[in-house]
Amino acid sequence: MSKLLSNYCRREQGFTILELLIVLTILMVILSFSVLSLGNFAETMQKRLFITQLQSDLYYAHAYAIHQKEPILVNFSITENKYQATVISNNKLLFQRKLPISIYLQQSNLTKFTITRDGTVSNFGTILFRVHNESIKLTFYIGRGRFSVQE
Repeated sequence: MSKLLSNYCRREQGFTILELLIVLTILMVILSFSVLSLGNFAETMQKRLFITQLQSDLYYAHAYAIHQKEPILVNFSITENKYQATVISNNKLLFQRKLPISIYLQQSNLTKFTITRDGTVSNFGTILFRVHNESIKLTFYIGRGRFSVQE
């Protein structure tokens, strides 16, 4: 009996090629699904980063106008696919952002507006951005410079 057991243990020294192929096939299937979902994740993160940056820039321009008591001109350029803010009195550029390749300005009834010294917005309206098959709507309201971003 012990001789039979020792012969059995000597034969079990590794995996067969069939077992290795099955394990590798399962790993490849799992990895292919994760790579496909990683592309969607990167697009979503790029969109989120853009929205966060846009909101931060607009809050900064608003705070700068109130604190420095100087009007700020915010301009959205559809042809150059960018937006920027400048101080009107001395033409100082506060920021200029080129939009990522996957994000572009679709249409707007508000290409430029002024944030006044007291923080109000001179014009109101909406700006639409396009991200693949989705749109982002930036809306400026009448009043104290309030805006909202809707996906």
